[in-house]
Amino acid sequence: MSSSAYETLTEALVTRIGVDPERLAPERTFAELALDSMALVELAVALDGHADAGLPLEGLSTLTLAEAADLLSAPTAGR
Repeated sequence: MSSSAYETLTEALVTRIGVDPERLAPERTFAELALDSMALVELAVALDGHADAGLPLEGLSTLTLAEAADLLSAPTAGR
């Protein structure tokens, strides 16, 4: 897991979505954080352009924060 991608992700969760920072941990899923579909879309849009890759909306709620950070730091073809 990229620490900078994880920091970017958790910062967006706290500042844009309003998640209590004490609830955040790498093994927590977005579903465990009780994020609805609108919050997930807002998060994906907020992170677009701040990382090497974007977050897929399909299946996002079941990813852990560590898995999402890995996706954000993964290089993508054509970028």
